[in-house]
Amino acid sequence: MVQDTRRTPSVRFVACAVLLMAAIMAPGGHSVRAAVQDDQAGAGPYPAHIHAGTCDELGEVEFPLTDATQPEGEDEGTAPSLVVTTSTTTIETTLDELLLDAHALNVHMGADDMGTYVACGDVGGVVLDGELVIGLGELNDSGLSGVAILRIADDSTDVEFYLTQAAGDDGGAAGTPAASPAASPAASGDEVTVEIVDFAFGEGTLEVAVGTTVRWVNNDSAPHTVTSLPGGDDFQSETLREGDEFTYTFTEAGTFEYFCEFHGNMAGTVIVT
Repeated sequence: MVQDTRRTPSVRFVACAVLLMAAIMAPGGHSVRAAVQDDQAGAGPYPAHIHAGTCDELGEVEFPLTDATQPEGEDEGTAPSLVVTTSTTTIETTLDELLLDAHALNVHMGADDMGTYVACGDVGGVVLDGELVIGLGELNDSGLSGVAILRIADDSTDVEFYLTQAAGDDGGAAGTPAASPAASPAASGDEVTVEIVDFAFGEGTLEVAVGTTVRWVNNDSAPHTVTSLPGGDDFQSETLREGDEFTYTFTEAGTFEYFCEFHGNMAGTVIVT
């Protein structure tokens, strides 16, 4: 039985045409490079399904999902450095039932290339506040990765996922954000804000004085974490949804590297002097 666990302080898509089903239901033979073409630039649409089995051994399609596409509308603010596609679907099964057996969320290259997989994530983990968050790992050098959120919704489950790819990237995972020149150290006791925007931690590297409190604010629509290396030993945020924030006060000098548990290409450094 899924427990609606509270974390202690420290996260209608129509079925595919019959002609495509054979490609979906046979998981083998996907060693071809799935680099996204320049004219797509990671924008999709990307068909997706929840399969029986795991990403290593996909079984039959059990729940089709809505294609992942870019949100419609005009861009606001700074031009995004990463392309983000999203998908939202309600599937007619409970999260409890889904977790009874192995399942995986698998994403395909396109409606005309269903046999090439670009990202996948096994459905499993800790359910917090009625939600299960899973990572979607890159497949076949697609350059695409992301995160999926499965939410308890009465007798059904809401499935939402996000895919990202660096703008202009035609294959290969996005690199770690480059560190900017170090800023002047902040005075002890000051508070410094790092904005999480476009799947990046501010400018990447931050220099502060001992006693400074750093506040991370998630301005992305996708969830993130702030997790120190290695393994959150120094600091570990909860899952930060859009608008959420996390603070940590650095009481000792040193260099502290951190990353997002959902997006391995997101990394940052705090240098404390």
